[in-house]
Amino acid sequence: MMRKIKFLALKSLGMLSFLLLIFGCSSAPQKLPVLKTDTSLKQRKKQAGNVHQVLQNTSDSKIFNQCDPNCVWQYYHPFSDSTYVIAIQNYDEEYIEKEKNVRVYFGIDRGLTDKIIWAENIFVQPNGGETLKYEDFDGDGVEDLLIFKETGARGSNEYHYLYLINPKKNQVTKVQGFDEVVNPSYDQKHQVILSYGYAGKNYFSVYKISNHKVFQVGESFGDDFEGDEDILNRKILTILKKEKIK
Repeated sequence: MMRKIKFLALKSLGMLSFLLLIFGCSSAPQKLPVLKTDTSLKQRKKQAGNVHQVLQNTSDSKIFNQCDPNCVWQYYHPFSDSTYVIAIQNYDEEYIEKEKNVRVYFGIDRGLTDKIIWAENIFVQPNGGETLKYEDFDGDGVEDLLIFKETGARGSNEYHYLYLINPKKNQVTKVQGFDEVVNPSYDQKHQVILSYGYAGKNYFSVYKISNHKVFQVGESFGDDFEGDEDILNRKILTILKKEKIK
């Protein structure tokens, strides 16, 4: 009698397992929702335009050293305190409005968060030349930062943005109007910025910086002396004397 009961119990358990197996296999697996990333041009432009909104929360937002396949970042640490950083974010032309395809940041990299001191959008001609240069342009012995803007005259004339570096105050300041100065160089002897433009007739121009703005001193003059250094020095001195600039 006991054997018969055990046999019936095992038979019932086997049938139950068989039924569960059938129903389990016949049920279609539940599909998980797929999250899609909006990579449309409209959305990417919107994201680029929202940079100002991100910057409003400068105390706990993260800008620097972020992985972004749509951008190329360049970093420059202007001071001995390497937490200060100038970051240049190069967008493709499709990501931001015309003539504003690069964003420049100056701030402090705090690791998990960043403090953005200032930021601006600029235009940089794609593949136009060397992006960054470091030269002293105010005679203080500290290399300032030049960011290439564009070329003219079939590549002979170059234009740059100039950012003055002040390590004593941990400041980086853009010189207004400098991006209109063609082929600039700093003349340490006369403490002026010398410009040389290629045109139908090549010409020199003399500039000075005051209150973070560049201004031309005197009139431009043609290079009809084949760049003779003595003649050039006399012409610069004549202009400075006439304009009463020391």
